[in-house]
Amino acid sequence: GSLIRPEATGFGATYYVNEVLKHENDSFEGKTVAVSGFGNVAWGVCQKVAELGGKVVTISGPDGYVYDPDGVTTKEKFDYMLEMRASGRDKVQDYADKFGAQFFPGEKPWGVKVDVAMPCATQNEINMEQAEKLVANGVPYYIEVANMPTTNDALAYLKANCKAVAPSKAVNAGGVAVSALEMGQNSMRYSWTAEEVDEKLKGIMKNIFENSVKAANQYGLGDDLVAGANIAGFIKVAEAMKAQGVV
Repeated sequence: GSLIRPEATGFGATYYVNEVLKHENDSFEGKTVAVSGFGNVAWGVCQKVAELGGKVVTISGPDGYVYDPDGVTTKEKFDYMLEMRASGRDKVQDYADKFGAQFFPGEKPWGVKVDVAMPCATQNEINMEQAEKLVANGVPYYIEVANMPTTNDALAYLKANCKAVAPSKAVNAGGVAVSALEMGQNSMRYSWTAEEVDEKLKGIMKNIFENSVKAANQYGLGDDLVAGANIAGFIKVAEAMKAQGVV
C-alpha cells in the first residue's frame, strides 16, 4: 500500500478545510476544531490540524466525548489514539483518564464552542438538535468528513446559518485519491515518499475545492460548496459517459 494511506482521508479533509479558510481570507492558525470519532479519520485530522497551526479539542466514541482544551496536538496523544483503536475497547474515556481531560458520558461534542466542526464518525450523527447547538455557538465552518453525517434538515439549517458548509462527497475524497495514487505507484514499480504522496494529496484536495467553487459560481449559486460539489461531480460523470459514447 501507499505511504500515508491510513491518514489520507483525515489529511485530505484538513487540506480541504484549509482551502475553505484561505477562500475566506482566514487560516488554521489559532483555530479550535471539534471532531467526532477517534479512528483513522479523526487521527489524521488531529495530526494535520496541529501541523497547520490549529488544535482539535474534542474526540468522541460510543461512550461519549472528551474535551481537551490543550488540544490533541502531541505525538504522545496521536500515538495513544492508535492504542485506543487497537485495544478494541471502543471507549474514548480512556483518553480522558490518561491525559486528565474532561469526559462527557453519553453526549456528542457539538455543544462545544469552536471555530470549525468536523464530524468524522458516523452517518446522520448531526440532527437538528445538534445543528442548533452549533449555530447557537456561532460556529462559522461546518465541514462534513464522515459519509453523510448530517440529516437533510440539519444540513439546510447549517447552510443558512454558517459562513461555509462543505459536503462529505468532496471533503473525504482523500482516501480514494491516495488509493488511486497507490495504483499509479504499483504500475510504475516505484514508491513515492510520504512527503511526495502528501504533496500530491494536497494538490488533489485543492483542485476538488476549486472545482466546487467554480461550478457553483458558474450556475449562479455563489460559493455554495454543497451544490458546487454536486454539479462538478455530475459534469464529470456526464463528460465521461459522452466520451464513451453512452449519451
